[in-house]
Amino acid sequence: MKVGVTGGAGYIGSTLVTKLLSQGDQAVSVDNQSIGDYNFLKAHPVGVKSKCVEGDIRDLKLLEEVWEGCDTIAHLAALPGLVRCREHPEEAVSVNIYGTYQVMEAARKLDIKRVVFCSSAATYGVPVKMPVTEDHPQKPLNLYGVTKVAGEQVIDTYWDNYGIETVNLRFGNIYGVGVFTRWDTVIPKFVNQAMNGESLTVYGDGEYSRDFVHVQDITKAMMLSLTTEGIGGEAFNVGGETLSINQLAEIVKEEIANETGGKAEAVNTAPRPGETKLFSYDLAKIRGKLGFVNDWTVRKGVKQLIQYWVKER
Repeated sequence: MKVGVTGGAGYIGSTLVTKLLSQGDQAVSVDNQSIGDYNFLKAHPVGVKSKCVEGDIRDLKLLEEVWEGCDTIAHLAALPGLVRCREHPEEAVSVNIYGTYQVMEAARKLDIKRVVFCSSAATYGVPVKMPVTEDHPQKPLNLYGVTKVAGEQVIDTYWDNYGIETVNLRFGNIYGVGVFTRWDTVIPKFVNQAMNGESLTVYGDGEYSRDFVHVQDITKAMMLSLTTEGIGGEAFNVGGETLSINQLAEIVKEEIANETGGKAEAVNTAPRPGETKLFSYDLAKIRGKLGFVNDWTVRKGVKQLIQYWVKER
């Protein structure tokens, strides 16, 4: 299988590329490296074999040139997160919506049979009912979520009108070590703060909950979505374990003590605007249709991050 990848220099994309190559598949990545860095991928024993193209997903001519002969596309490139999208709204709309349109146009012109789009739990907004299923209304609270809803609608149009098999994956809160890790999401951030002797920053009362999923489990779901037959036009929640931020902080404090003998404390700060209070995923659909099973618990992932931090420092 030859897979076109957008965002292959990024945290999730580079992990997916190495997984593809380790199984004997080919991967051709397009990434402008504004957030990601191909050097992490190229330094990996498997990733060094990948084709890494520096370019913009809004460049249709480039996509057509480099993806010739691809069977499927994994579309991960985006301006991510509510903060970045709030600070750069024009770029968010351009990359996340228009860029997705260009990816789909390339797929149509090259007669590529399937595109897997990386969406987000942010598309749901405030849950009307929990756990959240895939047919839950999508009413996002921030621009990032809006662009992801729009991206889903763009690719679904190509399923409806051109028969390209499209799959939407709505990721929970991602953490863990892939080809590399990023330290700005809450679990890695807590580990980084604790290992640096800082207090864990808890926004608000810490009683808001999220679904946390390891990057390796995300990659597993991506692989299943690229290969499973009969899922064109489908959307899947991709999650792992639902915890409150206070519960998460306790796990980090316990594992810091277990792994290093150190002590960590949490401090509460002002809540952030535009965030959902309580959230949990229903994973029955992805487990039933794709046979997806999580390999990682949050506690196991926190241990991994602590050990990675020590190794990298």
